[in-house]
Amino acid sequence: MFKNYLKIAWRNLLKDKQQTLINLLGLTIGTISCLTILLYVFDQTGYDQHHDRAASIHRVRMITDGSGANTETINSATTGPPIAFALKEDFPEIEQVTRVINIDLFNVDMIKASGADEGLYEPRAYLADSTFFRIFNYRMLEGNSKSLNESSTLVLSSTLAKKLFGDEKAMDKVVEISGFSGEPNKLTVKGVFDEDSGKSHLNPNYIISMNTPGLGAYVRQVTDYVTNTFIYTYVKLKPGTRADGLQQKLPDFLKSRAGTQLEERGIKRTLLLQPVTDIHLYSAGITSQIDKVSNIQYLYMLSILALFIQLIACVNFINLSTARANKRGKEIGIRKVVGADKGSLIFQFLGESVLLSFFAVLVSVPITIALLPFINELADSNLSYVNLLDGGIILSLIMLGVLTGLLAGIYPALVLSSVKTASVLKNVINKDSKSGNLRRALVVFQFVLSIGLISIVIIIWQQFNYTQEKNLGFKKENLISLEMNTESARTNFYPLKSQYLNITGVKSITGNWVSPSEDINYELDLYLPGKSAEEHIEGYLNWVGEDYTETAGITLLDGRGLRQTDSTQVIVNESTLRAMGIPKDRAIGSKMVSATDDGNLEFEIVGVVSDFHYASFKEAIAPLVLQGIAAPRRMLIRLEAGRLEEILTSMQQIWKSTVVSTPFMYSFVDKGVERRYEEEKRIGKIAAFFTILAILIATLGLFGLVSYTAEQKKKEIGIRKVLGASIGSVVQLLTKDFIKLVIIAFVLAVPISYLLMQRWLENYTYKIDIEWWTFLLAGSGALVITFLTVGFQSIKSATINPVESIRTE
Repeated sequence: MFKNYLKIAWRNLLKDKQQTLINLLGLTIGTISCLTILLYVFDQTGYDQHHDRAASIHRVRMITDGSGANTETINSATTGPPIAFALKEDFPEIEQVTRVINIDLFNVDMIKASGADEGLYEPRAYLADSTFFRIFNYRMLEGNSKSLNESSTLVLSSTLAKKLFGDEKAMDKVVEISGFSGEPNKLTVKGVFDEDSGKSHLNPNYIISMNTPGLGAYVRQVTDYVTNTFIYTYVKLKPGTRADGLQQKLPDFLKSRAGTQLEERGIKRTLLLQPVTDIHLYSAGITSQIDKVSNIQYLYMLSILALFIQLIACVNFINLSTARANKRGKEIGIRKVVGADKGSLIFQFLGESVLLSFFAVLVSVPITIALLPFINELADSNLSYVNLLDGGIILSLIMLGVLTGLLAGIYPALVLSSVKTASVLKNVINKDSKSGNLRRALVVFQFVLSIGLISIVIIIWQQFNYTQEKNLGFKKENLISLEMNTESARTNFYPLKSQYLNITGVKSITGNWVSPSEDINYELDLYLPGKSAEEHIEGYLNWVGEDYTETAGITLLDGRGLRQTDSTQVIVNESTLRAMGIPKDRAIGSKMVSATDDGNLEFEIVGVVSDFHYASFKEAIAPLVLQGIAAPRRMLIRLEAGRLEEILTSMQQIWKSTVVSTPFMYSFVDKGVERRYEEEKRIGKIAAFFTILAILIATLGLFGLVSYTAEQKKKEIGIRKVLGASIGSVVQLLTKDFIKLVIIAFVLAVPISYLLMQRWLENYTYKIDIEWWTFLLAGSGALVITFLTVGFQSIKSATINPVESIRTE
């Protein structure tokens, strides 16, 4: 019986080749879209699941209430140094703790094998306690989990070990790490780990023992719970311990350990536990992440997009199947006469749709594999055919085939199986009313999705372009940042500056600690002289050199720039004046006080600059203080447009003859600004690509429906032409109903997409206004696509010889 059903289904699919081809194309494109998005979603999930008892590992994060300090509330992934081991001491339910420092926050150091001629700038350098590998599982290729116990030791990733030592064993070899100042630190390699042990939010190139002198020694002696909040704190709970139970005890812990310090500074803080498995996808709004994280909302958006695309393909199947029901009327009638019941007919028709759906699944797999290079470039991912072998992907594909077949086929099966025997044998099937209204509703549904998706893509790209084209308050073009992160480079800053200024095309040079496209991580509390520390505001500090405002293209509103002899003289932005209540006309010469580890430090304002965007557009411009620096870690260089390659070649030649062992490494500031919004750009590109596919599927369905309509009206068109109707009137006859449906879809799509994108834009402090023409453009695009699709088939039908249409059936 089943074999017979399969054979009949196959014959019916081959019988109407146009309908089958349209359905197959639509379902295949939809399945490719779903499979691609599934691969990306699966790739973004499962982070930090490979650690032993991963559910018991949590990151301690911190919220600082800014309402009392007249600043933004800060939701940070970091805490202060003493918190980790104080938690271990106070709570027996904590099995182990560890601290991690992202050294990149302070400096990107140069690392080289001892005795090598030149080193490498390797980011993602961590400083960690000896307990790191007792919480996090990395497969050790050399050494063991005790590799960080000793002072002046480190472990390397396998990739970095190969860069430094080739195919030789790295164990017990010596590397030199050159920081911003002082002689290079010599460290002994005590382990090599496999960075491909599993997906993690922690992606170190190398990890230095916290027992090492320098920053590690400083962190170990810090007892202040309020300042130095640059530590990533992790706890592992004992088996059976509930995180929410421990969470309820943290307010009392913070009060007992840091209550006095917080009260003196007027700071309100809360500690929270975040499951380590949630960090990659559930960290929206949390600042100071140790590495790039994703956003679960974007995955929801892509998953919904995949669902919509597959629904559009299913709609095509439903429309074409119900529209052409009369072609199968005699078959249904004869089957009923010989005893077929409704259930067996439903089973047969569902079998046809499931068969077609699984055929689409089979076709989509090799096509998706062939498209992987393009997909990886589009999504900035590293997907391979191996990902398709994941059990979750295989199960999802099987479910997708079954559900798509059932969803696409259930209504046509019910309609076809319900046809009365007498009617079909007389070739009189009701082709209107309910099924006709459903087809029109489904066409409207398709175009609501299409117009909505076009609108959404346009708005995403408008916001991205806004971030790239808006006046940032500084000139990002033709501005490069040159790394000066070794003692050799630092001592040669001014000789290099002097020589570089003699190169034709170099307009100005300055220095800074953090370049304009980078995050400023050094926070400070500021208050007016005579006021208490409780009345402070929170701001950020960056160290810059002479000619900074000129080189960066920042507008100096009042006062002067910084000089090499300045020490406590500073430049502030407009937000600082507003937050502190200092009038602009009295800003120059005003004093501010900042509490530091060495006591209170008094600043004198000598200049005021306009607000400029040194952080993401998702954040408001915060108070900023610019203080002078004698030996910057970055050289900021303004170049003349059009001669970049020639200038950079000359600069590199001078560098190699002046600086020893340090690589010539630079970055373009405008590219750094663009990287801030790479996720938005990536999502925009993905959404645009799949929107095109959705429109293509809808167009295929529309083409099939128009073909059917033209076939049904073949005699009517022939008679009209015999009576003198023009081609234009025939085209109007076939197109007017579809144009009406697109207009209805436009009316429905506009408010839905507007509300969705208004909510999305709430993530940005600085954002575009949604313009009316965005929706008009989307609707016009859908209308043009409809007219071209319907018009092509209509003209074809209108130009057929009317004699052929009306002489016989």
